[in-house]
Amino acid sequence: MPRAKKVAGTAVDARNGQQVLGVVAGSKVEKFAPPRGLSKPAKDAWGAFWDDRPALLVTPAAKVVLLRWIDALDRYLRTIAEADTQPLVTGSQGQEVINPLYKVAEQAMTVVRDCEKQLGIGGLNAASLGLAAISEQRSLASMNARYSGPDDVEDEDEPDPRDPHLKVVSGVVDDA
Repeated sequence: MPRAKKVAGTAVDARNGQQVLGVVAGSKVEKFAPPRGLSKPAKDAWGAFWDDRPALLVTPAAKVVLLRWIDALDRYLRTIAEADTQPLVTGSQGQEVINPLYKVAEQAMTVVRDCEKQLGIGGLNAASLGLAAISEQRSLASMNARYSGPDDVEDEDEPDPRDPHLKVVSGVVDDA
């Protein structure tokens, strides 16, 4: 007899003891226009996000995280580009110091990484949220062709009489 199922909303994940959350149908956010004033690389990242798997998990509540991510990413891209034009600047005592814009860029990147974890951007982050990465599907024939050597190629019309599995399948069992 099958085990009784828990009442909806009371299931707990056996791995960490936290309540299992389901995705409610219809709660997905549809693609919307990026915030105004983004740099071209940030706009490209915005478009790439919507073409990728993590976009499937964006809920109305996560929309603010998505906006925070793109804002911080744009800030990082602009700041690092500006800092790279003059990596060393003159400090208050006349000495050369690292451009302080690098610190601003580092802080923006910290926000980007935190948001990427929540949104599932990147392979490891996606896997931690349960998004499966399937690079391609192969048929049995294509996998056999890929892993068999030139000596392994056989005539497909005539099965190998030495293979005992094929004898059982075809209903002929030799006790030789």
